[in-house]
Amino acid sequence: MLEQFGLSDEEQTVYLALLDHARPATAAVLEPAITAGLSADAVEKLLDALERRGLADRLPGEPPAYRLVDPALAFAETLAARERDLQRSRVLVDQLAIRHRRRHDAVEPGDLVEIVTGSEATARRLVDVYSSARTQVRAMERPPYGVVNSEPNPIEVELLRAGVRHRVLYEQSAVDLPGRLHDLIGGIAAGEEARVAPTLPARMLLIDDRYAMVPAKAGALITDQLLVVHPSGLLDVLAEVFEETWLRAMPLRLAPSDQDGQVDDDRVILNLLAAGLTEQSIARHVGASQRTVQRRIKEISGRLGARTRFQAGLQAARNGVL
Repeated sequence: MLEQFGLSDEEQTVYLALLDHARPATAAVLEPAITAGLSADAVEKLLDALERRGLADRLPGEPPAYRLVDPALAFAETLAARERDLQRSRVLVDQLAIRHRRRHDAVEPGDLVEIVTGSEATARRLVDVYSSARTQVRAMERPPYGVVNSEPNPIEVELLRAGVRHRVLYEQSAVDLPGRLHDLIGGIAAGEEARVAPTLPARMLLIDDRYAMVPAKAGALITDQLLVVHPSGLLDVLAEVFEETWLRAMPLRLAPSDQDGQVDDDRVILNLLAAGLTEQSIARHVGASQRTVQRRIKEISGRLGARTRFQAGLQAARNGVL
């Protein structure tokens, strides 16, 4: 307990025994209360050590009695010294941080962008960087894909459970891929915030404000060759591109269809319309035939006074239906 003040185990034992004694006490009086098996002579030597430390006062008379000094006074100088040391440590850390920032600002160009090649190496780096997210993940999703996922990314689900925010922009062509809706539904159900844009400039993954990962070549698979962008002006630009695109994109809200496959939620259909999905994709999502979806879209468009499916989605967004 008191080792941080430099007291040995035996000194602590005697100090606490004196603390619990209501009046000044001699070594002989304290000896029975001490369970460490110390003799009266050993207790008296330890009391003398406490006096030298300024933790106890020795009173006149024989045998000498000892009285505890108020701990708030006795440890005040020690605490003040510790605080001075702590302040000096803070100053030192600030100086080191300044040197670190200067070094960071003077980083070599080759340190700003990491190039990873080979499918195994890129896959491993993707997982490592993605799993390191602490506060937020921002992603742009567009084809091509080596494999179209039908289930949410397990890393995303785990991070969402840990409170890491996910905002994902999907290109319409990515949402419209066969089998992709199950992945989207699972991700959104887990807490992902999704939006759809007609086109996206690139596939990209932003991890906090620390990394961006993009394919090395436009139109290539991200696992063919990967660029990992470290903190820099380039990373800031990529983050700004995401934020600007996010503001213009259409929110995507999906929910699993009813077990009986009934299309009874016009809002779901309107969201898919506004996201630009085809009638075939909408039919897959709501679990109905394409003809049934066409009929429902026609009914919804009539109620909204829209002549086309695009106008229906736009009108719904303007009216606050979405």
